Amino acid sequence: MKKILITFIALSSALIFSNPIWTQYEIEANSAESAAKIVAATDEFMTSEFAKNNFKGSLHLNAYMANGDSKATHFFAVLQPSLTEHTRWMAASRASKEGQKFFGVLEDNSDNVSDRLNSFVQTYGTPSNKDTVWIIHEFNASPSNVEKVIKAFERVDSDTEGQFPGQFGLSAVAFGADEVTHLLTVGYESIAELESWEDQIATNKGVLRFQKTMDGIVEWKASKLLFNAKIYDSASDLEQFVTKDFE
Repeated sequence: MKKILITFIALSSALIFSNPIWTQYEIEANSAESAAKIVAATDEFMTSEFAKNNFKGSLHLNAYMANGDSKATHFFAVLQPSLTEHTRWMAASRASKEGQKFFGVLEDNSDNVSDRLNSFVQTYGTPSNKDTVWIIHEFNASPSNVEKVIKAFERVDSDTEGQFPGQFGLSAVAFGADEVTHLLTVGYESIAELESWEDQIATNKGVLRFQKTMDGIVEWKASKLLFNAKIYDSASDLEQFVTKDFE
């Protein structure tokens, strides 16, 4: 039993630290005026020479359209090639005058809601930088069912090939959530594209098979709808992130 546990921990660690990392920093803006100040401060910081010379990833400032019981109004998604690179960037930002100014505006105009570190596993469908509307489905899967989850994702990708207009991905929650182990992220170019796809799900055999399979092996937690308010990808972009091509 001990050997099995050690093996699982080793495999989990390899998954978390060898894959690209995306971190969620959820905030509650104090007001519409505060939100505008945060956007302006983010613009100034991410277009600074400091960011151009030091940031190796992609940053998305997202606004929630539906977020359940959470007080968060926005979240920063920081997409990085590795945990090492993300740690280096955050330390350098906190030490820089540009970063200190940005974090000062953030702290004066918002409250921190949560931080979560996710390890990106795989993408499906058609990865595209044009996708700016997202649904995040949170779920809990036991270690013994993770392989079944991955197979379910591969199956629905095959079943909906040529039908599904967007992209969807699987991420493992590395740190920051007690009851959520994985995320299903689904991206669309527009709300209209999302609605068109959702309208036919009830009769789509591939999706219905996927839902039935997943219902038997995971516990669904929450679903959130958001859009990319601002994207900063001068160093890399979403397509590079999901294809794990940072060269």
